[in-house]
Amino acid sequence: MIDMNEKTVLCACSGMNPRGEVSRVSVFDLSVEHDDIEYCCIVASGGNFGKFIDLAKNHDVIAVNGCDNCCPESTLKTKNATVEYNLNVKELLKKHGLKAECTVRINENDEKCVSIIKNEILKIKNELEDS
Repeated sequence: MIDMNEKTVLCACSGMNPRGEVSRVSVFDLSVEHDDIEYCCIVASGGNFGKFIDLAKNHDVIAVNGCDNCCPESTLKTKNATVEYNLNVKELLKKHGLKAECTVRINENDEKCVSIIKNEILKIKNELEDS
């Protein structure tokens, strides 16, 4: 359960696919827009950068996965950190009839995807706080 005074840590996919890109933009935007949200760089975590590993170990984590592989969770497990919720971007966008398009640049369609992902992350965060 998330303590209301605690931070929620978001860990995005870093895959070189369009869903990874919209995952990263969504997570970054939310970390800028909300004081109680931090991002965890999964690549730096894999490289043993302590700041991000400590964030993941000491706070509840929502992984924002581009696909079914759940790479953020797999990487964090190797650092003895846990993920409270795995969001599957591919399935979420499919449910809304959208598909991310660009790998390294966000286009108008991808901004719609980002909006849906951000709303879903906030919904999950609120559910975790209420549980």
